Amino acid sequence: MKIRNSNFELLRIVSMFLIVLYHVILHGNTVGNCTNDIIKVFLTLIMYISIIHVNSFVLLTGYFQSKSTFKKNKLISLILQALFYMIVIIVVLESLGIISLSKLEILKEVLFLDVNSYWFIKTYVFLYLLSPFLNILIKNLKQKDYKKLLIILTVIVSVLPYVTGHQLFDNNGYTLYSFVYLYLLGAYLREYPVLKKVSMKKSTLRIVLLSIFFGCAILNYAITSLSQHFINVNSLFTEIANNLNYVKFDYSNTIVIVQTIAYFLFFETLNIKSNIINFVSKLTFGIYLIHDNVLIRTGLLLYKVLGVDNGPFSSYSFVIYIFVIAVLIFVVCAIIELARQKLFILVNDIFNKIKIKARS
Repeated sequence: MKIRNSNFELLRIVSMFLIVLYHVILHGNTVGNCTNDIIKVFLTLIMYISIIHVNSFVLLTGYFQSKSTFKKNKLISLILQALFYMIVIIVVLESLGIISLSKLEILKEVLFLDVNSYWFIKTYVFLYLLSPFLNILIKNLKQKDYKKLLIILTVIVSVLPYVTGHQLFDNNGYTLYSFVYLYLLGAYLREYPVLKKVSMKKSTLRIVLLSIFFGCAILNYAITSLSQHFINVNSLFTEIANNLNYVKFDYSNTIVIVQTIAYFLFFETLNIKSNIINFVSKLTFGIYLIHDNVLIRTGLLLYKVLGVDNGPFSSYSFVIYIFVIAVLIFVVCAIIELARQKLFILVNDIFNKIKIKARS
């Protein structure tokens, strides 16, 4: 049996782990709790490195969906999966007495009306609904016009929010128009492969792309850090410094966009075929739905329970503990998602058997 290429499946796995690690550091308040300046710098750099996670998934969507058709069942399946975890988590946490929600609060969570609940899923669903129309645009645009469109969108969606601190155009990358921009960018990379024009060995190209990737993370950190030394010099420098600090972890940050493209193209150069990678990649969406459920974070207080957000620390061994916790969350959530998939297959088989008996 032919094994399909696993390069982008590996991207899904790596990006999801980076999401988990980012959340452990961010929601675990590790930088705020850290009293060791060296560790604090290291953890902050990890955040700058991993910030490409969401963008990479949206870029990947544009790359593949631009050549695919709209599937209603895929959309329904995605929504039902998110709904399943939301309901199960509410029932379990309510039963254990960890949370106590009113009927209105439960209804808002189930309908995803809570602004903090699964923001990515809601935006992704809207993007998927728009994808057939975006594909018509992509199909009918000449390359030169496509380039002009991307340049204009880059300036509006990324550059202006970055250099003005959202004051001229407000976009932090969590928005639908940011997702549309990344979709079009991903589709362009598929339609007009940029790496084919590069005449260098793949090994050298990978080193270049990784250098750009890590270089962007360091540059983003350096610009933000250096800008803080200019606070209180005068009103203009203070404004600029505050703006740069405000947008440093925006998904729309221009440096982050370049970093994401380098990250994406690196995986495009790989030629990997692995059933294991392909299998694990199918679990990544469930990992997100479980560990970043708002009730798990704020009701269960996941990171306090796991001993991450437990006050000041300065030990280097605690950094290792943070990574261990990220791996643990990834693995446990993957196992839960695998069990859910097996359960859904079993239930589906039972329903199919019942239908067959009813017809006979």
